[in-house]
Amino acid sequence: MPPVVSIVIRTYNSAATLTATIDSVRAQTRPVEVVVVDSGSTDDTLRIARERAERLVSIPHEEFSYGGALNAGAQAATTPVCGALSSHTVLPRPDWVEIGLEHLDAGAVAVCGGEVDGENRPLTAPLRADADYLGRHRYWGFTNTASMWRSEVWRAHPFDDSLVASEDQEWSWRAVAGGGHLVVDPRLTVSGSHRRGAGLRAYHHRMVREIRALEHVRPLGPYPATRALADWVRHAPSDPFVSPTRRFGRTRLLDIVARWEAGRQGRRGRVPQPRLTPRAVPRPGTGEEDVRADA
Repeated sequence: MPPVVSIVIRTYNSAATLTATIDSVRAQTRPVEVVVVDSGSTDDTLRIARERAERLVSIPHEEFSYGGALNAGAQAATTPVCGALSSHTVLPRPDWVEIGLEHLDAGAVAVCGGEVDGENRPLTAPLRADADYLGRHRYWGFTNTASMWRSEVWRAHPFDDSLVASEDQEWSWRAVAGGGHLVVDPRLTVSGSHRRGAGLRAYHHRMVREIRALEHVRPLGPYPATRALADWVRHAPSDPFVSPTRRFGRTRLLDIVARWEAGRQGRRGRVPQPRLTPRAVPRPGTGEEDVRADA
């Protein structure tokens, strides 16, 4: 049976985890095409990809961006539905693709997993998020750790290959701006533990980079020390960048520090703004657009 979905896996020296990632895709109840986009691996990643993937796309390491790699993979894909999966995680259930296809067949432009809604309340059922919802919860939503989207939507709205991070959330604003919606389904949640696998310092820098990337497109509100302290002790933090993990925990603290540090550095002008090509960026919930040029 021919594949109905293409899953794009971005890799860089991912040999330790790539086999398990692809195996979880092969275990799906619907046939899937695997597209690996590698950015200069020097370990066994390329060998594994050649043996186990239908398509392998190579890009120079110095030209890598998260959005650019996804665009390259989506361009190489041959199916009407595409998706992304981190090379450091696995699909948690064999009907993951099937559930995603059901949401897309019902009219969603994209689908991903999630444990909480835009107000950090636990999700117990799929949530349909349109432009108005994303406009009210601008720093919550779509994630390319594991996601699916309609290829025709991607062709109309490719990922921004100039963003240094957070290409997934920025893309979702444009994808739903014409009246569409995305679905966040708790059944499709995958582990995000790989984000902390490189160590606490790397996790902190990654969080700051992601927050600053989104702030450049959608300015964040202030995050004073009083609010940071309140988020530290709350069961459910009010800030969307703060993890809903246990209060007083290490991950919660790292998120709070990164959120505060990103705002502090931005005010002092110490962090270079992410490079943006001129692109019309819709304001969620409105019919208007901002045009942001290179910074």
